[in-house]
Amino acid sequence: MREMLKIILTIAVLMSFSSVAPAQKSSKVFREGNRLYHNQEYNEAESLYLKGLEADSTDVRGLYNFANTLYKQGEYDKSAVIYTKLLSDDKLNSIQKSNIFHNLGNIALQGEHYENGIKAYEEALKLNPDDADTRYNLEYALKKLRQRQNQQNAGNGDQNKEDQQGSRDEENQQGNKYKERQQSQNQGKNEQEQNQGEQPEKMKKSDAERILNAISSQEKNTIEKMRKIKIEQHIKTDKDW
Repeated sequence: MREMLKIILTIAVLMSFSSVAPAQKSSKVFREGNRLYHNQEYNEAESLYLKGLEADSTDVRGLYNFANTLYKQGEYDKSAVIYTKLLSDDKLNSIQKSNIFHNLGNIALQGEHYENGIKAYEEALKLNPDDADTRYNLEYALKKLRQRQNQQNAGNGDQNKEDQQGSRDEENQQGNKYKERQQSQNQGKNEQEQNQGEQPEKMKKSDAERILNAISSQEKNTIEKMRKIKIEQHIKTDKDW
C-alpha cells in the first residue's frame, strides 16, 4: 500500500501540481516531517510528507523534502523524478533551483554517471556561484571522471599488448603441435604414471579456483557497499530548505 501511494504521488507530480486542499491544513504535518528529517528519522519523515502532500500537492517545500527523504533512503530514481519536475516551478528562486541541481548531481555520482553529475553541478553554480559545497562536489566529479578515463586508456593499451601476445602464442602453439604429437606417441606407460602423479595437483588447482571464486564474490559485495559509503564521505550531501 505504501509503495502504491509513492507511485501515485510520483505520477501526480509528473502531471501537475494541482491543489486538493488548502495549504494550511498540511503545514503542521510538514513541520513535524521536517523535525523528523533533521533527526535523521527518514522513514517516519517520509510518511508525514506523504500525508501532507495528500492534503496539498502544491507545497513546494513538502515535495522537495519528500524527495530528500527518498534520496536519503537510496531511492535515487524516484527522488530525481520529483527534483526534475520541481525545476519547472516558476515560484522557485535561483538558490532553490541551485540546490535541486546540486542534489541531482549527487544522484548522478551515486550511479557513477560523472558526466551528468558535472553538468548538474555546473548548472547549480550558474545559479549560485558562491556555493562552496557544489564547487567541491564538481571538483570531485571531475577527478573521478579523469581517473576513469585514465583507466580506460590504460586498459586499451593492455588489450593491444594482449592481442599481439595472443597472435604470437597462437603461432608458437601451431609450431609445437607436431612435437606434442611425437611426444605423446613415445610416452606410453611412463605417461600414464606421470598423469597419475599430476592428478592430485589438478584437484588442488580446482579447489583453489573454487575458493578464489567464493572470495571474489564476497569481495565484490563488500566493495560495492564500501563504494557507496566512500561516495557519501567525499561529497557534500543533499541540500535542505
